[in-house]
Amino acid sequence: PENITVAVDGEGNVFWNSSRVADDRQLVDLVKSVAVLDPQPEIHIRGDTQAKWADVGRTIFMIQKGGVIKVGFITEPDR
Repeated sequence: PENITVAVDGEGNVFWNSSRVADDRQLVDLVKSVAVLDPQPEIHIRGDTQAKWADVGRTIFMIQKGGVIKVGFITEPDR
C-alpha cells in the first residue's frame, strides 16, 4: 500500500491525503481501515508552519490509537 499523508493546519484541521477529516473519531476509523493491511502503510504527518504542537500531538495519538505503527514526519527545508 502507498504511504498516507496526514496534514495538520494552523486551525487544527486534519487532512487525510487531501480530504478534510471531520473529527478525531473519523481519523481513528480511517487509520483502522489501513492498519489491517499487510504490509501496513506508513503515515506521514505534515504540520504547516502555523500548526500547533498540541494538535500535532493529538493527531499522533489518534493514529497510534487506530493501530498504525510507522508514523513519520514530513519536513520542508527553509527556502
